[in-house]
Amino acid sequence: KQAITTGGVTYREQPWHKECFVCTGCKKQLSGQRFTSRDEFAYCLSCFCNLYAKKCAGCTNPISGLGGTKYISFEERQWHNDCFNCKKCSLSLVGRGFLTERDDIFCPECGKDI
Repeated sequence: KQAITTGGVTYREQPWHKECFVCTGCKKQLSGQRFTSRDEFAYCLSCFCNLYAKKCAGCTNPISGLGGTKYISFEERQWHNDCFNCKKCSLSLVGRGFLTERDDIFCPECGKDI
């Protein structure tokens, strides 16, 4: 609520001191950093991903979907494109047919042995 004399930031048409414009989660300064928001609250990408992003069924890391990140979604699960591979032979299944057995995914060749 104090006057901004130098180095201000504008977010959602409101003025902020650089030091006061921080991540809602970790309190790291967001000025000059990539960030996103949810429900009017600003978050650094790390906090946003940890709190809200879906987790990859392959590697369990968050799928941010930010910056055009592509991912595969099937039923209730999601995978990074690089993680959507046959459980047995590791063939990429992006844009291909696949079979499922419980939590595992297989290419048609490996899946015929199921």
